[in-house]
Amino acid sequence: MQCSVTVVVEIGREAGIGQLEQAVLEAGQQAMREAVKQAVRAYEATHMACPQCGGTQSQGQGTVARRVLTRFGRVVLHLRRQRCGACGRRFRPAQACLAALAGGNVTPDLGAACALVGASWAYATAAGVLRSLCGAQVSAEEVRHWTNRLGDVEARAQPVEAERLLTPTAAQVRQERDAQVRRERLGERNAPAPPTRLVVGLDGGWLPSCEQHGGMEGKIGVVATGIEPVGKRGRHRLTPRRYVATFGDSAQVGALTYAAATALGGEAAQEQLVLGDGAEWIKTQAMLHFPQALGILDWAHVARALHKAIRAARPGRAHRDLRRELHRSLPDLLWHGDVEATLAALLALRPTAAEPVARLEDAIAYLHSQRAW
Repeated sequence: MQCSVTVVVEIGREAGIGQLEQAVLEAGQQAMREAVKQAVRAYEATHMACPQCGGTQSQGQGTVARRVLTRFGRVVLHLRRQRCGACGRRFRPAQACLAALAGGNVTPDLGAACALVGASWAYATAAGVLRSLCGAQVSAEEVRHWTNRLGDVEARAQPVEAERLLTPTAAQVRQERDAQVRRERLGERNAPAPPTRLVVGLDGGWLPSCEQHGGMEGKIGVVATGIEPVGKRGRHRLTPRRYVATFGDSAQVGALTYAAATALGGEAAQEQLVLGDGAEWIKTQAMLHFPQALGILDWAHVARALHKAIRAARPGRAHRDLRRELHRSLPDLLWHGDVEATLAALLALRPTAAEPVARLEDAIAYLHSQRAW
């Protein structure tokens, strides 16, 4: 089955490279749309047998227009309708060719492109990007539909993969045992070295929601197994790394985080670190999936609690110098791990006769409860 398309490009005498590129692009998109029409006609010519009885004698019943949205623009197909001479049933020769549309008018490749740009920009902007880059004529609503559709597919697949890693079958256990025996027999000569460090960060944040009064908490995890320098000032970034996120419960984000760590080979790292704000769900998931990891409190949360306690315990202009000294000295003690000295300094700020200071008591309780991290 072959089809042929001729392209004619109109170019002005004074056209620059920009005009040349645009003219060739538009001509190419037009040729691709015409090629789709020709290919569908050729497909119809080779599928004229009745799909019900297999009869090869049929009578034409006209055509019906079908608009198809592709990555290179809108294509209007005039699909043939036939009536079988043997069984009298009506059929369309190109029906199987267009089955992937599933009753819609967006091709799977364009749908995937919609999801890709829809995850990166606002839907209206994403539709404009597709139109300017490849000529695809798709609405912002269609971009939204495909982004959510393929996102749901991925969201359902990730927990399944995470559950598979957490609950291996007997066959997988035997395979891992056999692989371990082979590695020991070969002296690990051909086995890739595991990463030296695994860094895991877990956190959550509340977002407003129309469906749930008071909002809903989104939980996120980031996993990294290495670092690389950035610039000339000694800064670095974590790489390679992976992110996971869910609006489900803590067990779900814990399983997804473990799956991401496994994908990077981090579960075999000798040094494992888990960074969090000290929330109980973070501690639970860290102990469940990374029991050998060292728990480290997120410094932003610790410092925020400390500074709020100092301001609340010694308010007013009369204590300005004392607050300035405490803001400098106490975070320095805590940064270097001297929790006892920090707690002693906070306890010394308790008023003797007045009512307890809520923010001060919260900071003291917070440091007491996070001793394990």
